[in-house]
Order: sequence, then structure tokens, then C-alpha cells
Amino acid sequence: MPILDHMAHRRAALQREAQHWLLRLTSGTATVHDANAFEHWCGQSPAHVEAFAETRRLWENLGPAAHAWMAGEQARMAAQSPRAVAAPRTQPHMSRRAFLGAAVAASAALVVMHPPLQLWPSLTDMAADYRTATGEQREVDLGQGVVVQMNTQTTMNLRRSQGRLTSIELLGGEMQLKATAAASSPVSIFAGGGRIDVNASGKCNVRCNDVGVEVTGLDGTVTLRYQGQTTVLQTAQRTDYGDGRVGQVLPANIETTMAWRRRVLIFDGQPLADVVGEINRYRPGKIILANADLAARKVQARFSLNQLADVAALIQDAYGAKVTSLPGGIVILS
Repeated sequence: MPILDHMAHRRAALQREAQHWLLRLTSGTATVHDANAFEHWCGQSPAHVEAFAETRRLWENLGPAAHAWMAGEQARMAAQSPRAVAAPRTQPHMSRRAFLGAAVAASAALVVMHPPLQLWPSLTDMAADYRTATGEQREVDLGQGVVVQMNTQTTMNLRRSQGRLTSIELLGGEMQLKATAAASSPVSIFAGGGRIDVNASGKCNVRCNDVGVEVTGLDGTVTLRYQGQTTVLQTAQRTDYGDGRVGQVLPANIETTMAWRRRVLIFDGQPLADVVGEINRYRPGKIILANADLAARKVQARFSLNQLADVAALIQDAYGAKVTSLPGGIVILS
């Protein structure tokens, strides 16, 4: 085999191996054995490390590329049909030609739809009216006396009728909504199959994730409707819902609930697994706990969001965890 052909063959093989490792390490089931094997793989040559870094960069860049394509497709549709500009926002129609031209390969499209480790926004996120990136927080004044504070990795759509805001759809993440005295009617938030109504001069915090939705009343009256059940929250009360059930109404620690607004995370007796899960929302890459005993340790801590780059070292000092740092911001604690 000619030398150039051999080099190209070897490079393609390394890229396939790098893709395998990226998928494995971002699967959510990586173990210490996987980490050790990956370190061994990287240690074989600088070409191995570069292949993994190049694969990670490629996958990270798919998000912005897909976003740019979607914006171009929407602009093309709007130019073809003037009505499209004034029509209510819906998922954009993807023509066969546009889809085939945008997708590099079917596997790449799958990665865009289901990005590993949330390294970039999914297509659903990118199509949302408002979204925040990892670590980003944002205030949005929606008019009509409604102000929304968006936490990290949050996406939401607005529902309007005749130019007026009628409700907010929280697709994922965390938000605080304040309805000032200027709000002419209750403001509705739709999240996780439920509806949350906030009265004028009311304020609430809503968090929506894969597990369910948590609602905290911060001021005034908040009414939750879910699966035929109605729950009323007053100031400093919270509940959660999902999977067909509504939880009990419990006292809420407003300081802890609002801590993220001050760019602080407060943990009071939560398992380290929950702490790491929360921290992962604010930092690129992912921290993976590969020790069940360590994951169950109770944590009493307060972290500034500015400290999160050093959080693995802090956990190592506090609990004696072994830290294995991998490319792509992946850290394994064991």
C-alpha cells in the first residue's frame, strides 16, 4: 500500500475510534474502566489525541451550522410568502431539497437532534423564541407588565393573539416570572403538560427538566393546573408535578430558590449526585460520578458560578475523590 494511502487509511481509522470514544464518554454510563481505557488510547500517540479533539470540534460546530442553515431556510420561506412573516411561529417546514442539502449525513442529523452531553443546542432549542446557552442568564421584558429572568440552558416560546402576549411555553430549563401591577390579566406558563397562572403583582420560579416540573411561589398567588388537579401556591410555597401526579405543597426556601439570580448555587444536604447534576447545567462538558458511595454523600456547600471551573478540585479536596480529566471538558470522579 502506498505511503499516502496508508496514512489516509490510518487517519480514517483513528477518526472512527475517536467517534466511538466520544459516544461512549457522553453516553451517561461511562465507568472508571472506560476512563482508564480512554487514557491508554490517547497515550498511544499525539495523533490519537488530535483525532479526538478534531472529532469533538466537528460535533460542537454542527450546532452553529444547523442554526445558520435554519435561519437561511426561514428567510427563504419568508421571501417566497409574505404571509409567513406575520404567521404565528411554528416549527419551520423543511423541504426535501433543503434537508438533503443541510444534512452532511444521517448520523450527523441525529447528533444535532440529540446532542451528547448538551454540548450544543438541539434543533428544537435553536428554533425557540428565546434560549440561553450553558452558563448564560438573561432578562427579557415581554411588555404588558411581564418580565422573565432566564437561567442557564433555558428555552421558551411565546404565544400571542392579535399581537398581545397570551402565554409562555417553557420548553426546558428554569425561569422566574414577575407580573407587575400593570399586567391586565393572569399570565400563564405552560410546562410539562401543566399550566401555571400568575396573578398581577405575582412572582414565581418554574424549573422544567426530564424528571418533571417544580414550581415555587415567590410573591402573590400562583395557581397550577395539571391532569385535572388544581393547586394554589402562596408566597414561599412549592410543589412539583409530572408523570400524572402533583406533589404535596411544601414550604420553600426563597433564598435558595433565588440564589441563581445572584449567580450562586446553594446545597443543603443534597446527595453529591444531585449537586453534580446541577453543576453540569452551568459548565461546558460534563462531570461524571463513577462511584456510588461518593454519589450518595450529602453536601452542604455554597458555590459561586465563577468557581465552577475548579469545582472538581474542590470535590476532590472535600471527599478525597480521584479526578480524571479528559478532553472536551469531561471529568470523571471516582
